[in-house]
This record gives sequence, structure tokens and C-alpha cells, in this order.
Amino acid sequence: MDTSSSPIAGHPATGKNPPPDNAGTAEWMRQLRRTVREVEMREQAPELVARAPHVLHADPQLLRRRHADSPALLQLLEIVENRGPAVDVVLCQPHGAG
Repeated sequence: MDTSSSPIAGHPATGKNPPPDNAGTAEWMRQLRRTVREVEMREQAPELVARAPHVLHADPQLLRRRHADSPALLQLLEIVENRGPAVDVVLCQPHGAG
């Protein structure tokens, strides 16, 4: 399997399985919505930031290329990238990417 072309997602702390390599827009929308909710919860309850980082394993550039026709997905991705780091919600390249 070519992991360099996989935008894999997952949250190790929650035990969620990452979507498959060929996950569509709907699955990525679900992943990104969950992550945006995590950002919002942490912004409102700073004590959540101290518990552990929240990691979304994803390649943002690859998601942008694969889902360029989904403005809603791109907007969610931008929220995670812009607001997430301040509350320890981060995007992390999938293992073997790059």
C-alpha cells in the first residue's frame, strides 16, 4: 500500500479507527466535524487542553486535492488548522507520509 497518498485520520486517545485510504468526502466531513467540536469544547473548557493532545492523522494538502469540490470540507479543515493548535488539537502527517 502506498501510504504517501493516504490522508489517514484517527484519534489515538479515543480508539477510533481511521477511515480507509479511499474514504470519501462524507467520512472526512464526519472526522473533521468531530475535530472541530473538540476544538470548540477545548476553547470553552481550557481544563480539557491539559488532559492530552487531540490528534487528527491527516495530510491537509492531500485532502485539499482530493476534495477540492467540497467547500464545506475545506472550511472545516481550515478551522482545525487555524484554531486547533491553540488548544492542542493538531493535524499530524500519517505514518510513512511525506
